[in-house]
Amino acid sequence: MLVLPVDGSHMLLVLAQPVPQFKDKANGVAATDRVSGAPLVEVPVALTLEGGQPQVLRVSVPQPAVPKDLAVGQTVRASGLTFVSGEKNGRTWQIFRASALTAVRPG
Repeated sequence: MLVLPVDGSHMLLVLAQPVPQFKDKANGVAATDRVSGAPLVEVPVALTLEGGQPQVLRVSVPQPAVPKDLAVGQTVRASGLTFVSGEKNGRTWQIFRASALTAVRPG
């Protein structure tokens, strides 16, 4: 497994509401954070870099660490943002994880 830290100082634009993640969707088994045991949600965000094209990231976050009033179009910062890649059963997978999302207040 490869785990790379990502610069969390960049602001991210929320593209959709958080959705629950499942370990076994067919049986309704929720995915949980290995450290806290909290249910995980996925939040699609856009990362924009100066002079570059925006990149859409689907970030996995423990549900309690997502602001309750999170709204589409809101700007956030991701604490502990990492890129994780691995292989299971001959298939490569990649995800972004964050320990928390924090709203960036305008102004």
